[in-house]
Amino acid sequence: MKKIPQIVKDAAQDLIKLYGDAFDYLGKYEGADVYSYHFPDGSCTGYPFLYLLKDGKLDEVSGTPALYIVDLLVENINESSIE
Repeated sequence: MKKIPQIVKDAAQDLIKLYGDAFDYLGKYEGADVYSYHFPDGSCTGYPFLYLLKDGKLDEVSGTPALYIVDLLVENINESSIE
């Protein structure tokens, strides 16, 4: 398990205060390490919050771009069927 850098935790302080300290390391995207805030199971939160760390610089990504990155990095995403 990859250690979550303090710069990522600092950027996610509001989420950590509300939901706890939980992150997933997703891999590399365009040379940046990608960390995803992991909401508690059963939470209805909308788009994921991603933190991209490269050369000491942190970028926060959400919305449609975050879904694109998650789709590239995560295999076997559970997709709900739409009827």
